[in-house]
Order: sequence, then C-alpha cells, then structure tokens
Amino acid sequence: MRTIDFSELKRIIESHRGVRTLITFHSIGDTDSVASAFALSSCFSNAVIVSPDFITSNSKHVLDKLGFQSGSIRAVFDDSAEFIVMVDVNNFEDCGALKNKLAETRREILIIDHHAAQSIEKEPVSVFNDESYNSTSSIVFDIVKALGCGMDGKTAELLAAGIVSDSAEFRNSTPYTFVQIGELLRLAGKDYQGLLMDMRHLASADNRIDSIKSLFSSGVVIKNGLVFVFGEGFRANISADDAIKVGADVALFRSISTSEISFSARLRPLLDKERGIHLGKVMAALAPIINGHGGGHPCAAGAYGSNANASKEFVNGFINAVFNPKA
Repeated sequence: MRTIDFSELKRIIESHRGVRTLITFHSIGDTDSVASAFALSSCFSNAVIVSPDFITSNSKHVLDKLGFQSGSIRAVFDDSAEFIVMVDVNNFEDCGALKNKLAETRREILIIDHHAAQSIEKEPVSVFNDESYNSTSSIVFDIVKALGCGMDGKTAELLAAGIVSDSAEFRNSTPYTFVQIGELLRLAGKDYQGLLMDMRHLASADNRIDSIKSLFSSGVVIKNGLVFVFGEGFRANISADDAIKVGADVALFRSISTSEISFSARLRPLLDKERGIHLGKVMAALAPIINGHGGGHPCAAGAYGSNANASKEFVNGFINAVFNPKA
C-alpha cells in the first residue's frame, strides 16, 4: 500500500471517474459510511454501492427520508468492477463478508478514512487516512467540492447527517467541523433543528416499548471503572444505543431469531481513544464463535451468526476483550 495526500487523492478519483467503480464500507454500515458512499458515487459515471452485510436502521432511515434508495445498495461483490473505493474503513477485516474478495482482488483499491492508519500488505492499494477529520463524510465533502462533482440539497444534508452522527453530535469536533456544517446546511436549505428532525428515527410504539423493557430488564455492573449495561432486546442495536444515551459507558445487547443471533455493542464516544478500545475489531474477532461475521466502528459495532448456543462464550469473550485486554 502507499499513503497519499489530498492532491493525489483527487488525481486518482479524477482518473477513474469513467470506469466501473465499486464503493463499499465497513460491516454494519452507519450513517457516516453510507452518506460518504452515496455522496462519493456522484463523482463516478458508473458506480455501484455494495454493503458487506447490512446497514443500521438509522442510516436506512436517513437515506429514505432524504429520497435516496437504500434498496439500491447491493449485497454481492461486483466482479465486473474495475476500481474499488473503501470509505470509512482502512482494513479488510472490518469489511465482513467482503474481506476475502477485497484481499484477493487484483483491481486497484482506494481507501478513504479518518481513523488511525493501519498497514495493508497489498498492491495496488492507495490510502488517504487523515485523523484531523472527525468523519469520512467531512473528507468526502471536500472531495466533491474540489472535483466539482455537483452538490444538490439532499446530498448536502446527507453529508451533514454523516458528520453529525460520527461526531457524536459535535462532542468530537474541530473548528473546521462547524465551518463545513454551516456550508452544508446552507446548501441544503436547512437549519440545524431541521437536520436533527430528519435524522430522528422514531421507532414504532411497539418497538419503543420493547426497547424500554430491554433497558429495564438489563444487567448493570461497573467493570474497570466503566458502567457496563448488557441484555437482550428485540432490536439489539436500538437497546445498545439507548443504554449509552442514559449513561452507560459500554453496552452489549443481543437478539435471537429462529435462524440467527446478533449482538450490538456500543461505547461512549472518546472512550475508544482513552482506553484504546476498538469495538469493530472486538466484534470481528469474536464473530467466529457464533459462526458468523462482525465488525464496525471503534464505538459502534455488531456481530451476527447462526450459533445461538455460543452466546455465553461470546459475551465472556467480549468482557475479556473490552475490560481485560491484557488478560
């Protein structure tokens, strides 16, 4: 792999604008990764967006609310693609079911991310990784502007949603974050409250009841000075999100269907940096226990698989990885 600067990043995209391009992101794509993929696709004349598995309910809500077609996201690797772009992820392991395809392909790969850089022993791979950005949507906004790809109102609002969600509603921001948000809101013709209303994903009354019950029946303990909330919910990701909102430092919830068990993990923003925890790596490493796949962000990740009988082993592995990393 080779590390590139912004000028080279622009040059690479410009030189591939007319070729068949596959754009993907990390497992269980969140709003930042999905917004980045859709906005960046406007810079290519023949692009397809592929998810390693599925996207979060929040990201799906934002896409549908703004008039993007979440159903257009494919679930199968496009072997006809001549160029591959990975956004909001800087390794193959966090790409779930696509990781082997990405590792084996001979097509040129471009990585655009804002997390701590990782080394990939593969060519041809070019990596733009800038931690001064608080989200990949922030990087993509600069790319779209620099290349003149076009920025309509709904794309501007989508990128704003990506920035807001990945900055934990500005708790992890820089002065440049607010400069970009101001410009995006102007382009979108929205005020900040209007953006938040469009991002708001209010589940049905039945689902909210299930989430509330999940929280009330969940376990709560303190481990290594962190409040850990764990339990089971009909929608594990919503329960985990809610746990963090009410004060948890770490949350892990599971849901079980007739054919699958899934886990959703959350971490209070900035604890990933303070404690050196990357939930995406943790869930990816534990996923084989339940015969499945996993991955995600440092503060939000998930895993799913077919072996519900291994639930206890998975939970114990999670506790050891997060609270006793050297054990």
